[in-house]
Amino acid sequence: MAQVLTISTTWGTNDPTKATIPFHLARGALQTGAEVRIVLAGDATELIRSGVANTIRGKGVPPLSEVLDFARDNKIPIHV
Repeated sequence: MAQVLTISTTWGTNDPTKATIPFHLARGALQTGAEVRIVLAGDATELIRSGVANTIRGKGVPPLSEVLDFARDNKIPIHV
C-alpha cells in the first residue's frame, strides 16, 4: 500500500497566508517525489470556488492562484 502525504486545512479567505500554505507545501512535496493530496474543510472549502484564488495573496508565499493551478495541472487530489 502506497503512502500518501495528506495535507489538511480549515483556513479560508480570512487569512490569505495560512490559506495558501497547504498548497505551497503540497507543491514542494510533489516536487520531491512524494504522493500528496489536499483536504479542505470548513472555511477552506471556499478557496476552490471560481475566481476566489485570484483574490488571495498571502505574505511570504506564492499567490494562491499559482499553487492551486500547479495542484490542478499536476493532478494533486483536492478533497472537500
